[in-house]
Amino acid sequence: MSTRRIEFNVEREGERVKLLSPGVGTFSQARREGQLLSSGEAAGVLTTLGASCALIVPEGVAGAIVSAAPERVLAPVEFGAVLYELAPLAAGAAAASSASSASAAQGLVFRSPSAGRFWQRSAPSEPALASVGDVLEPGKPLGLIEVMKTFTQVSYATAGGLPARARIVRVLVQDGAEVSERAPLFELEAL
Repeated sequence: MSTRRIEFNVEREGERVKLLSPGVGTFSQARREGQLLSSGEAAGVLTTLGASCALIVPEGVAGAIVSAAPERVLAPVEFGAVLYELAPLAAGAAAASSASSASAAQGLVFRSPSAGRFWQRSAPSEPALASVGDVLEPGKPLGLIEVMKTFTQVSYATAGGLPARARIVRVLVQDGAEVSERAPLFELEAL
């Protein structure tokens, strides 16, 4: 069963952008302050009367989250409530974002296969399963996705046009962060 997708409403104030709730319900899977959002990316879930919709960043919108995440996992929201405030990317960050977008266009971003909590290590005392500089080949474990206390291993695969061998350039999510389906997890370079 696929999840419906709906875009955030947008309000611009100078260079800042506010992403607003397109409806009434509960907001979950919120991204954290400091994370980057870009067009077409899922950035949370709005549930109304038991029906869930993935909230999508509209075309032409990108920036760093400068607002705090909701205090509750299922935060009640009204129509037009501000869910995120985004600051524009600095010139250097914008160039990096453009390069990252170009990499994404070339398929050089490894994305989450499902929504849940992404763990970089198999246990709190263990090292990360994948880190910057690691060479990836199909089947290499990258982390775990937790959904309702059930853990599923995330492994590197060449699906979506990713190369048979790649190197991790940047880890894009924090250990234990909530991620949506198709959220970028690792930035890669082809080998």
